[in-house]
Order: sequence, then structure tokens, then C-alpha cells
Amino acid sequence: MELLAQLTRLAGPRWIEIEATALEHNLRAVKGLLQPSTRLLAVIKADAYGAGAVEAARIFLAAGAEYLGVTTLAEGRELRQAGITAPILLMSPLLPEELPSAIEQDLTLTVSSRSGAEAVGAAAAMAGRQARVHLKVETGLQRTGLEPAEVVPLAREMLAWPGVAVEGLYSHLAEAARPAAARRQLECFMRVLQELAAQQITIPFKHICNSTGLLLHPEMHLDLVRAGTLLYGQFPYQAPRRGLTLKDPWRFKTRILFIHEVGPGTPVGYGGDYIVKKATRLAVIPVGYADGFALTPVSRPKNLSDLARYLVKTVLAYLGRGGGEGTAAYVAGQRAPVVGRVGMQLSIIDVGHMAGVKVGQVIELDLRRPTAGSRLPRVYCRAGRPYLMRTTAGEWLAVVRPDRQNFVPQAGI
Repeated sequence: MELLAQLTRLAGPRWIEIEATALEHNLRAVKGLLQPSTRLLAVIKADAYGAGAVEAARIFLAAGAEYLGVTTLAEGRELRQAGITAPILLMSPLLPEELPSAIEQDLTLTVSSRSGAEAVGAAAAMAGRQARVHLKVETGLQRTGLEPAEVVPLAREMLAWPGVAVEGLYSHLAEAARPAAARRQLECFMRVLQELAAQQITIPFKHICNSTGLLLHPEMHLDLVRAGTLLYGQFPYQAPRRGLTLKDPWRFKTRILFIHEVGPGTPVGYGGDYIVKKATRLAVIPVGYADGFALTPVSRPKNLSDLARYLVKTVLAYLGRGGGEGTAAYVAGQRAPVVGRVGMQLSIIDVGHMAGVKVGQVIELDLRRPTAGSRLPRVYCRAGRPYLMRTTAGEWLAVVRPDRQNFVPQAGI
């Protein structure tokens, strides 16, 4: 109870626990699928998929990652300010005004156009520092990238620019789970590599595989693979497991604030949408949609079967029978339904079917990682023992156990 009280004093009554040993296990398991000559880039964009970018980066690098990947300048800057010196690829082109800061902090840039390359060259000359770049080739995703015919002449020019080092060439699989489509993209990419080789242009890092491609297409591993989803304990949709065993590092926990009894016929929550059918006990938890609880990303259905699945889930949720990711609460391992509308920061669960539930009791919730609020505290554990916390305000605090076992005062601070 003393440790729980300390966590609550530092983090408040809700937090996300990240198990460091699970992240380490996942990275080493993924690395075990690669040839010794293939390097691993750990993708930690979007705050490491909700796990907290700074500490996730430290964990992955210590476990054997050679490179890190993020999307934005702000993400790269956060890592550099935390003292991380490993190579970091910004996997999106930057605006010209962002380039000086990126070069100053030795972040590897993505070049997706001739104008982008010229802006990098000008920024490097102005900064008086070398800019490391990876050229992005458009092979089928139609998001960002050089047309294949542009790559060789631009690469030849850039090799003569004194302030620019062309370190990599890469592309992104649009349909990695569809072998024919993935092969077409790889063939396009390999033709560009052959043209570069014919011109005696050597580029150290060639990469095209994401997590799905890593599992499905070992022939596409090349010099480097970019793993994201797998490192956080989740298998991509339609990807084979290839004997890989992953561990889930993620637990979202909160403490019950209030419990009261209600009788049959009582309307619950905003709008009174939910009507209690029989006498029960309701518990209030300090979690709501502002934290990402019960939020589900909405995307356009890809086909009729996808539309049908979406409609079925919607109808079940309306009937209170969905219980899918992002909507369930667990008290001592038993599922407690969320009743009434989820509020901004407070929600209600039905615990009438459970004995001994008390105010202050810790419960677990489903929370979709991409929607998890960035201001939710992250508590990092080793074998279940907390050692570090990123608070709501973004501060890093060591968590001291009463017995001081597994206390790691320097990690991530």
C-alpha cells in the first residue's frame, strides 16, 4: 500500500504502466529474425505508440537497436534533449524553416523531392554542418517520395554537395500483406538500386520493410528494417507469426473514486441513456474520453465485408454488448461493464455483481494505445517493480520502492 500511495501522490489516480522487460524481449525477438548484416531501426513515432518515446528509446537501444525512427522534428528534438545520441531518422520531409534546427541536432533527414534536397543543401551550408539524408522513393504508397527516374540524377548531384551525406535510400510498403503488390514495390525499388550501382553510386542503407514486411518478406530485409508495431507487442493484421512470441508491455490502471447503490429504473449518466434494470452498485472512475478512453479511430471501410464488421460492432455497442478494445474495465480480473455515456474525465462502471469492491481499489481498463492521452502518467516497471515515472507535466521522477529493490535512479532521467 505504501508504493500505491506513492504512485498516487506522484501520478494521481490513473496511470499507464510500461513493462521494460517486455519491450526488451520484443526487440530481441524481432532482431532474432534478421540476418547479422541487417540492422534494426526501432520506430518510436507518436510517443513510441503511446509508450513514451524517451524511455522506450533508451530501452530499445540498450537491447540492440541501431537506429531510431520518428516522424516530426519535435519528436527528434525531444530525444536529443534527453541525451540520446543514436542516429534518428525523421521519416517525413520537413518545411525549409525546420531544417536548420534538425541539422543542428544531427537528425537524419528524409528527402522526397528535388526542391527538398536543395533546401537541405542550402540549410547545411548556412549551418556550416553536414546534413545526413535518406532519399525516399515513391514505389506505390503515393504519399511522399521521389519518382524512380529522379533518384539517380539527384543522387549524383547531391554526392558533390560538400555539406550533404547521402546515407540511405528507402521506400514504404503500401500493401505489405498482399504479396503481389509488395513484390511490385520491391521490384521498382530494386530497379532504382541497380541504376545507382550502374553509375557506381554507393548508398550504405537500403530499406523498405515495416513490421508486416519484416514477417512476410524476409527477402526484403536488405540493410535495415523499420519495426514499430511488433516492438510494442502487437502483430500486424494478416501477418504470420513465424514462431515469434511477443509480450504485452502495456497496462492502463486507475483507482475507484466513489461507489453508490442505485435502484431499478434509475437513469445513469448524461442524457439518461442507460436505465438500470435491477438494483446494483455503480463505481466512478477518473477516466474519460479526454484520456482516450472508449475512443475508436474512424476510417472509411475498405470493402463491403469491412463495412459489415463496422456495422455489427456499432449495433453491439449500442445494445451495450460490444465490450471491445477501449471499452472494458476489469476489477480483480472480472469484467465490469461501462454504463452510461463516457464523460470527459469521469466514467461509471457497474460492479453490482462483484463482492468486496472498495473506494481506492486499483482496476485495469482497455485503452487503445494510439488514442491514449499524452498527459496520462507513464510508470515504467521491471518485472512489475516501478522504477521511473513520466508525470502529467512531463517531469521524470525516480520511483523509490520501500525496500529499494530494483531502484534505478539514473534510468531515463
